Amino acid sequence: MKKRRVIAWGTGGLGESGLKMIIQHPDLELVGAFTHSPGKVGRDAAELCGLADRTGVLANNDRNTLLALKADCLAYFANSANRDRGILEDVLPFLESGTNVSTISHFDLQSPKHGRAEYVRPIEEACRKGGASIYLTGDDPGWAFGHVLFSLLSVTGRIDRIDVGALTCVRNYSGLESLQMYGFNEDLDYKPPMFTSDVGSVWHLDTLRAIGDFLGVEIEDFQQEWLTAAVDFDYETTAYGMAKAGRTAATYWRVTAIVAGKPFIGYHKILRLHEDAAPDWPKSAKGTGRENCKIIRIGGDPGADIEITRNSEVGRGMSTTPTSAVSAIPWVCDARPGILTQADVPLFPARNLSVPTRF
Repeated sequence: MKKRRVIAWGTGGLGESGLKMIIQHPDLELVGAFTHSPGKVGRDAAELCGLADRTGVLANNDRNTLLALKADCLAYFANSANRDRGILEDVLPFLESGTNVSTISHFDLQSPKHGRAEYVRPIEEACRKGGASIYLTGDDPGWAFGHVLFSLLSVTGRIDRIDVGALTCVRNYSGLESLQMYGFNEDLDYKPPMFTSDVGSVWHLDTLRAIGDFLGVEIEDFQQEWLTAAVDFDYETTAYGMAKAGRTAATYWRVTAIVAGKPFIGYHKILRLHEDAAPDWPKSAKGTGRENCKIIRIGGDPGADIEITRNSEVGRGMSTTPTSAVSAIPWVCDARPGILTQADVPLFPARNLSVPTRF
């Protein structure tokens, strides 16, 4: 199989995981790496993701240099918090020049017909101009609209209720701007941008709309609930430094899609800035409060109940987030031009195997 030439953009927690997967993928060749961090410029990509063998690809912060590489695909792992316009400015030149994009960071593309036109239309035009494709997997909750859920829904008989959830400890996460969107270290009654702005709608409600479209059901309304909790002691965090007692140390967002007058599709997100916050709220089966866990529960006959859990010092997200974006790159490069959704992607096996393969 022809190796696809790939540029990795973003070297934060999820970006590091994605970068490592690209380097280790037998069908991909890393040719460029973009970083926003001045201290990472000039460092070998392998060093940035904890690999010993150097790649010879040095991280830089010059978009024009990367554009000139004419790579097959841009793997985009940059932060998405309050960066809708910035994401457009980053990816449009690549699409217009014919470089495909596989991204975790543009939530309006989760279900383009529900996305905001001011962000979807420029992407569509850039794809037409360059004959390129863009594929979004999403971070959280984009993972909920993908192969794991599709596979479970395809082997379920009668479906009575669908619930997807994310439980994450963010104490070691360094993305201050992202955490501020959730109102951490604020008063308990503070209403954060994630809950009050259209960002929450794009990230969360559109995911439920997309699941409804996949099933062919009509969503009539949404119910939302936002809960906060504190701890009674100060504690150290990566993003805030010392977080204060009595301020928000955990958030719990529940969103429910109403179909035919009853709750049918639910999504919940629990983020803990300290692992001991809100001990009565749901935790994973491991129950430590420190793990990153994705949950899918399907009530029906037969039903399904799964957890995907990974302990992580990154503090937010999981390696499963960039995995699907990286694994799909060869397919994205061969796909039709335009916006591709997770419902378009065929199933394919992992390629980084510990045993010989005939491919």
